[in-house]
Amino acid sequence: MSVRGQIIYLAEEVYKLERYSQCQSCGMTFDKEHKKFIAKEKNGSDSIYCTYCYQDGEFIEPNSTMEDMIEVAVPHFTEKLGNEEAARKYMTKVVSGLSRWKK
Repeated sequence: MSVRGQIIYLAEEVYKLERYSQCQSCGMTFDKEHKKFIAKEKNGSDSIYCTYCYQDGEFIEPNSTMEDMIEVAVPHFTEKLGNEEAARKYMTKVVSGLSRWKK
């Protein structure tokens, strides 16, 4: 790859990391603690998805719906937020804004 090509590639990767601070399927935050969970694309570049949702350039659950994703997350956030209704409302707001689920 040429120097120009490398610069363009790195700029695209930085843009992606700045633009996507969370998994665009489940909403996991890619903070300092969770950066290790950023999945890789088939070409080795960082994905916009986490390793729980995406591996080797493909979704682990390709037929999953937005509603399925919310249901998986609700128990975890019920524990954090104190009740199921608050967790469901929060996750609906978060997940509906993610790239994978935007229509």
